Amino acid sequence: MFDSSQFPQIPFDEISKRINADSVVVTPNRRLALALNEKFNQDQIKQKKSAWYSADILPFSSLTERIYLESSYVKPIATLPLLLSVHQEQVLWESIILSSEVGKALLRIPQTARLVSEAWYLAHAWRLIHRLGDVVPNEDVREFLGWAETYQNITTQTRRTDQARICDLITEQYEFLDIKKPSLIICYGFDVITPQQIVFLKKLSDCGCEVVVANPTIQWPQSVATIQRCEYTNSQEEIYQAAIWARSKIETVSNSVNGVRVGIVVPALVKYRNTLIRIFKKVMHPDIRFALPGTTRNIAPFNVSLGLELISYPLIDIAFIGLALLNQKVEFNRISYWLRSPFLAGSESEMSQRVLLDAQIRRFSEPEISLERLFILVSRASGGKECPILLHCLSVLRIFGQTRLPESASHTVFARVIAEVLQILGFPGERGLDSSEFQALKKWQLLIANFAALDQVNVKTSYHEAVSRLRQMASDTLFQPETPNVPVQIIDVFDAIGMEFDHLWVMGLSDEQWPLKSHPNPFLPLELQRKAKLPWGSTLESYAYCQRLTRNWLCSAKDIILTYPRYSNDRDGHELKCSPLIRLMPLSGPVVRDMEQHHDRIIQSCEMEYIVDCESPPLDKEIVKQGIRGGTSIIKDYAACPFRAWAKHRLSISGLDAPHTGLNAAERGLLVHQVLAQLWQQLKTKEALDDISDYNLERMLKDITNSAILQMEQYRPIALSGRFAQIEQRRLFRLALEWLNEEKKRSSFKVIAVEEKCVIQIGDLILSARLDRIDELENGQWIVIDYKTSRKSIQSMIGERPDEPQLPLYLMMEGMKQQAAGAAFAVLKRGEMGFTAIVREANLLPGIKAFSQLEKCARFNTWEDLIAAWQQYLTNLATGFCSGDARVNPKNFPATCKYCDMQLFCRIRERIDDSVTELSKESG
Repeated sequence: MFDSSQFPQIPFDEISKRINADSVVVTPNRRLALALNEKFNQDQIKQKKSAWYSADILPFSSLTERIYLESSYVKPIATLPLLLSVHQEQVLWESIILSSEVGKALLRIPQTARLVSEAWYLAHAWRLIHRLGDVVPNEDVREFLGWAETYQNITTQTRRTDQARICDLITEQYEFLDIKKPSLIICYGFDVITPQQIVFLKKLSDCGCEVVVANPTIQWPQSVATIQRCEYTNSQEEIYQAAIWARSKIETVSNSVNGVRVGIVVPALVKYRNTLIRIFKKVMHPDIRFALPGTTRNIAPFNVSLGLELISYPLIDIAFIGLALLNQKVEFNRISYWLRSPFLAGSESEMSQRVLLDAQIRRFSEPEISLERLFILVSRASGGKECPILLHCLSVLRIFGQTRLPESASHTVFARVIAEVLQILGFPGERGLDSSEFQALKKWQLLIANFAALDQVNVKTSYHEAVSRLRQMASDTLFQPETPNVPVQIIDVFDAIGMEFDHLWVMGLSDEQWPLKSHPNPFLPLELQRKAKLPWGSTLESYAYCQRLTRNWLCSAKDIILTYPRYSNDRDGHELKCSPLIRLMPLSGPVVRDMEQHHDRIIQSCEMEYIVDCESPPLDKEIVKQGIRGGTSIIKDYAACPFRAWAKHRLSISGLDAPHTGLNAAERGLLVHQVLAQLWQQLKTKEALDDISDYNLERMLKDITNSAILQMEQYRPIALSGRFAQIEQRRLFRLALEWLNEEKKRSSFKVIAVEEKCVIQIGDLILSARLDRIDELENGQWIVIDYKTSRKSIQSMIGERPDEPQLPLYLMMEGMKQQAAGAAFAVLKRGEMGFTAIVREANLLPGIKAFSQLEKCARFNTWEDLIAAWQQYLTNLATGFCSGDARVNPKNFPATCKYCDMQLFCRIRERIDDSVTELSKESG
């Protein structure tokens, strides 16, 4: 704990007066250093000075590192060890742990290395390293001592040091360093200072440097800070009210950037970061959702202190996808995102073509895809002519991976390889980068330089390991783009130390989040952590530390609001209590404000007219004559829902196919159709089926199934490679053989049409279709057959809006009405083989009753009446589609909508909710 009595103290107001060319101000963190530097400059401006000394204000760690770097470049060269970077330390600890006996059994080496590195830092910062032998070590501490000894020996032999020991190193050699030394050190904003730092400051004091302490003490003229403790229902409401409150504070000042400072302190900032940004954006810029693409957006008046992992930024994420694609399979969803990104060559000029390309190739892709497979799919899509730049990049990348990618090399070599791979891909794209993207690119380039420096601790690696290491480094690197000075600062409790505000709101102060839980390091003896009073070493010290932070908040602004949610955000929504650290403060009513929404202003600015428009223009007669794409599915979709048919067949909207492993149901169904089509093209009659020997039939089936598999392999070579093709061929063979046993139960017939293209006119609508099969019976009548690989019911063909209208549609063809004696689904599903049919007479198909014996057809006196009813129902559906009917009217909600991919377009859920609301109002 920092004992300020060891050094002289000065009032906070004296800091500006004491700053000169030989003085240095040190702070516990970078944010406080920037804030203090800004305040110093503003004070000079207020004094109307035209020139002044630049304030040397920096975090404590930056001061020791600067002294080290200056000492390293003096002449003669000082004999200082080389400083390891954070990433080099991580790699070295990982290699030491992995080489130990215990480390070989660990599953999460990187996470263990981070904890060990933290223990090493704490042991030096709190001067525990020489006291570790004073206690009886447990298993974890014993392993740490062994790893630490190995680490010490390696760094000593290679003359290297690290961030944990640099302060001690500078302290030992400070008086001998030939550098410019400050005459004054001002420590500002420290609540906790380690024994290591105290020894360093004493050393500077002994060498003639004046060391003083200044802590922020707010004295608001003629007023005392107003403090409110408020309770809100949940964290969402708490954040929303804080955002409105912050907006009201900056709106009351004409020059909001320099005129007011608003702080929002959040103990669990990591957890609520995205929610905070979303709600604050909505409140600060309520019209942002209505901004058109490409329009200039205002800079948000708030800033969040906590950065994100570098890898979470789209620019960096796209780079890693390209690097991974070079030598391994990548999830297609990631490739889809990569193809449509703006950070590749040709991303602007081929934007539209790549979106269409993505929709095309996903039909034939697997869930994971390699570079070779991606190149083939892009080449086949329109012959590669639509996206020549992309195809060229993939081609060059293939050649590079085959000829110039080393199996093993140094990190420096792979750093050049990575740069070349990204150059081949045209990274970072054609368009200019915005400020955040440009800063992310610079951070990426610095990360690559740090990656190359890993050769100092680990020389050889493979490309896969190199990319994995670089990914881990990007995940460990927090990055936040620099933004202009803004009035609202959203910060965590540690960045708030020493900060001053005009208005302060501290949220999330429930008993679960405040005080923060202790988290002692498992590799240091718990007894030592307690004796040294590490802030997070015990529950008692954590409580005391958070208590000091709470007291600091109460003197850091003139207007303070402390809030907490009453209920958690968990599914159970359990009740929370106020933090004991603020429980004694008087509870006031919640600060509740409301803000006029942007859409409300739009509504108020004009007279709204509500129009229910569900009619699109009728189909053009010329289009009707030429035929419209979609075949019988047009009637099927219209019967299910008019809007679905309008969207799919008038607007040509369709959902994206999902890449899948192996063959999906549609592809397996296609194989079945191909096999049976070829089979009956050869057999032609029932007599031929009866006469052929089992050996010859099986031989014929093997040839046919092999041919069908070979054709499918052209589209899905990965799904049907090697063993998988053999398994699928045997499945087809057994399925077809089992089905033929059903066919043998029938009386004599002749197959007169197989996969025959036809044109159906129903009303004014002309449809193109393909009949699976037509059989001619002994009496000259026809049976129309449609193959299905799942069970279908007779009910699906009956009614004004049939679920399966294709068979009734086939019966409407010219000449079919007189000849057809039935329509049948041939169900090819193992264990459920057979026919589901509606026929004129009984026993035309095995076990099938006449239509007159079916309950569903009882209202039809004759076969002709049934045909006429079908004619009327289908004509009504065709007429409705041609007329432009686009009502959102599912036949059977929600079953009809379960697998429909138009729900985002028709917004059926909103419509149903509105209907329920209106009905409840009417009934009320």
